[in-house]
Amino acid sequence: MLEWAGVPPDESPRRGGPAGPYLQSQRLALYAQAAEALLKSGAAYPCFCSPQRLELLKKEALRNRQTPRYDNRCRSLSQAQVAQKLATDPKPAIRFRLEGEAPAFQDLVYGWNRHEVASVEGDPVILKSDGFPTYHLASVVDDHHMGISHVLRGSEWLVSTSKHLLLYQALGWQPPQFAHLPLLLNRDGSKLSKRQGDIFLEHFAATGFLPDALLDIITNCGSGFAENQMGRTLPELITQFDLSRVTCHSALLDLEKLPEFNRLLEGPGTNLTQDVLNRELKKLSDGLEGIKHSNVMKLLRVALSGQQQGPPVAEMMVSLGPKEVRERIQKVLCS
Repeated sequence: MLEWAGVPPDESPRRGGPAGPYLQSQRLALYAQAAEALLKSGAAYPCFCSPQRLELLKKEALRNRQTPRYDNRCRSLSQAQVAQKLATDPKPAIRFRLEGEAPAFQDLVYGWNRHEVASVEGDPVILKSDGFPTYHLASVVDDHHMGISHVLRGSEWLVSTSKHLLLYQALGWQPPQFAHLPLLLNRDGSKLSKRQGDIFLEHFAATGFLPDALLDIITNCGSGFAENQMGRTLPELITQFDLSRVTCHSALLDLEKLPEFNRLLEGPGTNLTQDVLNRELKKLSDGLEGIKHSNVMKLLRVALSGQQQGPPVAEMMVSLGPKEVRERIQKVLCS
């Protein structure tokens, strides 16, 4: 899907590269090796707790209006107890021991941060009983072995970064620099989710969205560029992006309305007459529950002209043309 979107990765399972393999299922030996090193140093320990016990802990915490957390029960098992349990459960989960002061770090977007995870969280699972890693271990191991210098990821991982730095520290590895990016949110301020609509790239590709249009929407609703601009090529996006321009503020992106606007404003060949547009605009308004058609027209008029009064919206759209209409609406949505 990255290739479809016109953003081909430098390295990938399809393209290959010097730091492969690029599938987690083919890197299990690396994760096992790291987990074994942590076990030997005492930075990790096997956990034999059943899913049923963990579920009871979760329910009990929720009943007491507390944040669910593991109680670190298996951390205090003696060597003899561990050996006894391994005889009946040879493939336990592996947990990382959270203790000591979490290191402070300078995020390239949010500045200096420190999260004392040991005092508010239970020891996290880093390797599951099936041999697959959780994100905490996989990201650290992969980034180290692939020589990653900068990690850019969503701001929801900012709190977990202290855990990852403790893992780097326990493994004796130099961590990369981190930059946590603000999220694109639903119009109600919630995180984008398939529960609010189909947000998978496969959906946009299957329904006829142009990858260039989707890339325009994403880059203009985000940050990192000096100004909003439509139609940037990939080389232009690469050279113009500046991490120092990334803000800490999330952007609202109303994906539910993209299909209607895309259909309304799709490229050459569309018969953009006033009659056609008036009908389409009425259909669009009817699909917005609890919002009057007149209010939609007022919003569009302001978006297109900056004025609350003036020519009919359909007339302005015909005069401006699809490209200019799209740019003006996107500028308002992303402001």
